[in-house]
Amino acid sequence: MSLFEPLSFFWRYVRNPSSIGAVCPSSRFLARKMVKPLKESITPNNVVVELGPGTGAVTKYILTELSIDPKKLYCVEFDSDSAKVLSEKFPAVNVANDTAENIVSILGGDIVNLKCIVSCLPLLSLPDNCVKAILQKVEEVLPEGGLFVQFTYNLCVSPAEKYFENLKRIKTDFTLLNVPPARIDVFKK
Repeated sequence: MSLFEPLSFFWRYVRNPSSIGAVCPSSRFLARKMVKPLKESITPNNVVVELGPGTGAVTKYILTELSIDPKKLYCVEFDSDSAKVLSEKFPAVNVANDTAENIVSILGGDIVNLKCIVSCLPLLSLPDNCVKAILQKVEEVLPEGGLFVQFTYNLCVSPAEKYFENLKRIKTDFTLLNVPPARIDVFKK
């Protein structure tokens, strides 16, 4: 990662903190902990969705640690500057400059192969009705046995858990090696 990327990320945060949600990209330690619970569940035909990938700090580890075909990874990024950076960095990945609520139309026919959703969305800084709509859509589209991984800077509580009816938290992990430290929750349908 060049010095330009964190500075560019910080500038986007200054312009729109509620949609970026962090002052710098996720650390490799956080990225690895988010991807680790998915390793045993993913097969070559599975589709993975990343919500709020920013400039790809976690995307990189989804591709390398899970060894998936980039065409099976869908990244949904609302910020157009971040989506552009992501498309340039990972040209074979499906990047949608869109909202997470549109996941069904973004995936199209590939929705039948969806196995997991990795979320880097800043749930704590989004309006409550937006968080509820996104998480209800996540719960709707994930198949039985599907996984949802979310990180948050709230080390005490998962902001996602209160919205799920059919997804249950199966694991919680933490990393202090991130700015700020983060909590990672894994849910299963």
